[in-house]
Amino acid sequence: MNIGKPTLRFILLIILIISLIFLGQFFSIGEDEISSFFQQFSLLWAAFFFIFFYIVGTFFIWYLKDPLKIIGAILFGAYLSTFFIYLAEIVNSYIFFKISKSGGKTFFEKKLKGRSKKIYEKIGNLNLGWIFLVRAIPLVPYRVLDLGFGLSKLSFKKYLVVVLLASLPRIFWIQFILASLKDFSLQKAAVYFLNNSWIFLISIVYFVFTLVVAL
Repeated sequence: MNIGKPTLRFILLIILIISLIFLGQFFSIGEDEISSFFQQFSLLWAAFFFIFFYIVGTFFIWYLKDPLKIIGAILFGAYLSTFFIYLAEIVNSYIFFKISKSGGKTFFEKKLKGRSKKIYEKIGNLNLGWIFLVRAIPLVPYRVLDLGFGLSKLSFKKYLVVVLLASLPRIFWIQFILASLKDFSLQKAAVYFLNNSWIFLISIVYFVFTLVVAL
C-alpha cells in the first residue's frame, strides 16, 4: 500500500507525539533530586545545565517543565529564572514548530477539503494580535501552540516575533509568583493573592493588556 510521503511523515509525527506523552510515565524524577544536582555547581554552570535540561529534558519528559519552573524560581529567583526559561522556550518553539511543520503541513494542505480547508487557511492567516493573545495568556501550553501553529501555513519568522514578545511577560508572571510561594498549589496561590491584592490587580491588568494588544 502506497500511502505517500506526506501521510507517512504525519503518521511518524503522531507516533512521536504519543511516544513523548507516554514516555514521561516511565520516569520518576523528584524535585529534590533535580534541585540537589543544580546546587553542586556555580551560578554560571547551574544556569547552563538548567537551560540545557529544560530544553533536552522537557523534550522527552513533558511534565518536567512544571518542577523545573518551581526549582528555577527557588534557586535563581524570579528574574534569572525568567531569563533562563525564556531562552529555553525560544529554542523549544523552534524545535517543535519545525518538527510539526515538517511532519504535518504538507499532509494538511493536500488532504483537507471544503470547510476544513477554509478553517486551516484562516489559522495560517491569523494576525499577530490573536497569536500574541494565546501565547501571552497562560491557558494553552507552549507545546500545543508550537505544534499547532507548526501544522499551519504560518511562517516561523512570523511566529518567532510573537514568541519573543509574548513569552517574556507570561513567564515572568509565573516565575514571580512561584518565587514568592516557593512552591505551588491552588490553595497557596489563593492565599497569596488574598494577602497581596496588588499582585492580583496587576494580574488582571496583565490579562486585559494582552486582550487589548490582540484586538
